[in-house]
Amino acid sequence: MKSSIFKKVALWLLIIITAVEVVMFAALYTYTYNKAVAEATADITKAAKDAAELVTFTDPDKYDIESTDEQIITSVLTNACNQYEVDIIYFLLPNLRDNTVMYLTRGTSALQGSKEDSHPVNDLTGHYVEGGLTDEMKRAFEGDESGIVVHITNKNEDKLACYMPVWYYGDSENGKAGAKIKSIVSAEISLQNVTSDFKKKFREFAVIMVIVTLTVGISAAVILYFRVSKPLKKISMRMKGFVSDRDAGFEKLPVKGKDELAEMSDSFNTMADELEQYIDDVAELNRQKAELNIAQTIQLGLLEPDYFENDKVKINASMTTARVVGGDLYDYRILDNGSVFVAIGDVSGKGITAALFMARAITLLNNYAKLGYSPAKMLFEFNNNLAAHNPNMMFITAFVAVYDPKVGELIYSNAGHNYPYIISDKLTALNTENGIMAGSFEDVEFPEYTVKMKPGDCLFMYTDGVTEAANKSGELFGETQLEEVLHKNKYCGANNLLNAVTAEINGFAQGSEQSDDMTMLTLQIKPD
Repeated sequence: MKSSIFKKVALWLLIIITAVEVVMFAALYTYTYNKAVAEATADITKAAKDAAELVTFTDPDKYDIESTDEQIITSVLTNACNQYEVDIIYFLLPNLRDNTVMYLTRGTSALQGSKEDSHPVNDLTGHYVEGGLTDEMKRAFEGDESGIVVHITNKNEDKLACYMPVWYYGDSENGKAGAKIKSIVSAEISLQNVTSDFKKKFREFAVIMVIVTLTVGISAAVILYFRVSKPLKKISMRMKGFVSDRDAGFEKLPVKGKDELAEMSDSFNTMADELEQYIDDVAELNRQKAELNIAQTIQLGLLEPDYFENDKVKINASMTTARVVGGDLYDYRILDNGSVFVAIGDVSGKGITAALFMARAITLLNNYAKLGYSPAKMLFEFNNNLAAHNPNMMFITAFVAVYDPKVGELIYSNAGHNYPYIISDKLTALNTENGIMAGSFEDVEFPEYTVKMKPGDCLFMYTDGVTEAANKSGELFGETQLEEVLHKNKYCGANNLLNAVTAEINGFAQGSEQSDDMTMLTLQIKPD
């Protein structure tokens, strides 16, 4: 069953919009909830403070329950509850010696009173509570007037309470200097009451946003179908027709507008014209030889020129294939931020198969470089892409690096490739830990390293065809001889250095047939 890109894009669009809304809802809900709790905390603190001031001249030691004093205090506390919209304010008498607390009386708000009429609660007024003197109550009883707020949760309650000391002045005319703390007040508010209203509004808002999301998603899907999916389908059908029935002729795609689809149509039209010409030319030649020659042209066309220079760097490259086409590659690019990307690789095997794999590999590396990926991330994505579509289980070794001329640093990562050299006052091998060869296993992490390079330094990269070049006796050129050539020619310039290595290998091989592709790439830092 064919998979539609339209369905995939539409689905992802809906998922992204939904995800963004969920995150926004969660953030807004959290903010609103915390704000409501903060306002409730402020209310119970004010209520507790005012209540403590209103009962200042009440002596709890002489307090008589069911007396006129109790009625007055209850009325005062009830008025405070209604004024600050808190549920209950208790007048408490703590006992530090036996850790008990006496609930002398309380005031309740009108809302709380109506709730208790329909759902009776355990009223503690007039009762001692054994072990009921909490640490927060003790702090208030010891004179902490900051308003000690505590969140109380159990199977029956979820509320905020604020404790405030009550100064008893008695007959003192010296204010607090002659007063003492004999009792405390507790102002309480149910968190369910605080949050119930805004939860209801949130549910209504959520329904509205779901409807809006569906409307936007459907509208976007319709636009996506007519502006993207339908034109792409037309391009696909024309491409299939061009491939399956060339004798009928190719009907060119309409080029409308200046967007990416128009560019794609125009590019395909151009490609079709050029391909027609190529096919006509190839028909006049030997098929196998022509195919190899075309493959070689395409492969070389994928490579950057063997020389590049700007005001910061000089790049030289050399590639000699063992057959008409090969599996070696090199690449470089000046990135948008001024950094220089360089890469070299070696595909397993030789010939057409290796060349096809090489073409895919160099395209991937070039794209990841354009995206500004770090060397380690390039190799990570590069390896995953190759491994996901690799029925022949081929692999490639690769070394990628990015040189930043602003700081004079080379950042590099290695996927099982021959370690390069930095040629400076001395020869330094970048023989740090390598990752595995790319293309075999997905989700492999590749280590990344940084090394300083100064003006005049040269990075020398190569494939194993250099060190594994053999003479007629079967001896290999090897790393030791390569290092000797590099050391001997370290001051001769990058281009001369490649020529010197090539000449040394040819002299060593003594006319033996080349068994593997040989590729070299240098990155030389120009003097300031």
